[in-house]
Order: sequence, then C-alpha cells, then structure tokens
Amino acid sequence: MKWIDRLTECVDYIENNLKGKIDMNRLSEISCLSNFYFPRLFEAVADISLSEYIRRRRMTLAAKELLSGSRKIIDIAFDFDYSTPESFSRAFKSVHGISPSRLRRDNPTIKSYPKLIFTISIKGDSEMDYKIIDKEEFKVLGVSITATDVEGEDSTDIPKFWHRINTDGTIKKLYQLSSKCNEMYGICFDIKEERTFKYLAAVPYAGGDTGEFEIMTIPNTKWAIFESIGPMPSALQKVWRRIFTEWLPATEYEIASLPQIEFYYPGNSSDSNYKSEVWIPIK
Repeated sequence: MKWIDRLTECVDYIENNLKGKIDMNRLSEISCLSNFYFPRLFEAVADISLSEYIRRRRMTLAAKELLSGSRKIIDIAFDFDYSTPESFSRAFKSVHGISPSRLRRDNPTIKSYPKLIFTISIKGDSEMDYKIIDKEEFKVLGVSITATDVEGEDSTDIPKFWHRINTDGTIKKLYQLSSKCNEMYGICFDIKEERTFKYLAAVPYAGGDTGEFEIMTIPNTKWAIFESIGPMPSALQKVWRRIFTEWLPATEYEIASLPQIEFYYPGNSSDSNYKSEVWIPIK
C-alpha cells in the first residue's frame, strides 16, 4: 500500500536525521500530507505522537553514546538538536527516568525504543459511512486563537477556548449575526512549520454586520464528510482515528492542503446521540 510505503520512508528520514534538524516540510513532502495532517496520521497509526517518537529514538541513541564514550554531555545534546544541557537532560529523564550524568556514574538499567516498522492490517470494527460532496465557496464568521499540536496542547487549549466563548457571551453574539442559527464550525487553518495553527470557532455567514469578528472564506472544493454520533470530544476523536487508519488507506483520495472542518449540530454535545461531522478536503 502506498501509504505504508510513505510512512516507512518518513520513518527512514527521521532515523537518518535524529542528529540534527528534522524538517517537518520534508516529512510533509514524503507523506503527501500537510504539516497539520501528517502528525495526526502518524499518531493514529503508531499510537504514539510524532514528537514523542522522535524524542524516544534520540534518547535511545544518546544513552548509547553516553555509555560508550567520554564526550561531554553538552556536545551530545547539541548533536541531537538540543540547544542547552538542561533541555537535553529533561528529555533524557522523561524517557529513562534518570539524568545523563547519573547514567554515566551508576550505569543503571535504561530503556531502549527501536525504530518503527509498519506492517499494518486494516480491520474496521464496523462500516464507515461517508459522503463526497462538491461544495461551492462559502463564508463563515467567527473568533480564533493560535494553537499548537506539540505535546498535545491543542487537546486541552481548544476545549478551554470553547468553554470561554460559551460562557462570556461570544457564541450568543455570533448566533445573532449568523445566517443559520445554532450551527457551528471548528476550523483549523494557517498551519506553520513550527506546528502552530489558527483555530476558528465560526458560524455560517451571509453578509452584513460582522461586529468584532473575523470573516473566513472557504474555497470551492470537494469534501469527504464523516458522521459522528456520540459525546464530544471522544466520538469525534474515534472518527478521526478511523479516517486515518481505515478510510484513507482504503481509498485513492489524497487530503488537500485546505482548512480542516468539524461541523457541530445543535444539541447537547455530551449526549450519547449527539451528532457532529468531520469534513476532509480531498483531491
């Protein structure tokens, strides 16, 4: 399967660049996914975040170097792209449970994390319903924050953002300006190399007063739309995982470098039958 070949090539690239910089743009080129989508695909398939995998592999090799020679710790830290001994020591301790200096002094038992090898069998636990639509350009109105998916920060920062705008009256103001009451979008866009992105909470917009809010134009494109039934955010997270591990490998579609959208229907998002959707731009 071409997607397994791409993942394998990405892992090979990471392995060859554990010493020095790992270029996220290069990983995007190899995987044919954006800087936003590739880390999500990697984590869904490997069951470990991309940043954590890189850290574990670097610290596995760093431990070997610490035990096999007398090079200064600061020099080894620089080799593995850590700018200070302190940041290197924190990363090392997070993996091995001890500091680099203690490793050399006491020679205790440490951990080793091997290079990933992908030999994946796809077995869906149930049918996965989706539809493909061509949607004309449309506009949304909303409020945004800058977030990052490094260390999974977006999984806590974005829910906090939604809680804030639900309680401070922002959502109510947006609904008053919306062309369709009680429909909401969550949109990720403007992905940067350092893995920051903009996240927009938005409503459909048909023109008129914008208040203090920002307008975003979603271009004409083809979308794969997946339905999610269940409480937020766990139900949507399950859909995302199945998209990456089941649907994407089984189809010939490629993900386009356009905003990613989650669509939220009216209702209580904690209910077991709450309905939402994931919209994937495809080409």
